[in-house]
Amino acid sequence: MFETKRTSNKSYTGNKVQDIQVLLERVLQKNHITEDINFKTISERFSEVVGPLLVDHVKPEKIDKNILVLKVANSALKFEMNLQKKAIIGKCNTLLGKPFIQGIRFV
Repeated sequence: MFETKRTSNKSYTGNKVQDIQVLLERVLQKNHITEDINFKTISERFSEVVGPLLVDHVKPEKIDKNILVLKVANSALKFEMNLQKKAIIGKCNTLLGKPFIQGIRFV
């Protein structure tokens, strides 16, 4: 009784798997979920980044726009950590498996 007509034979996506991956990455970034996941990873394994001696004196506070915010116990240690900034960034990015952390701010 009813006849269904197909008006278009167009495909909306060329590669559905890639499109879903791109969409998922956009959603994660827009909602800051990627930052939350990376912060959790860094927080849980922070002793691997700064070592067992400093882990009690330096704590990750948050990641804000790819900047890792670290709370440091005192100004002398803050000065020392500032000298190690590039090494800490490198260790964090190695831990995450991607170049995510772009800088560090000490508070």
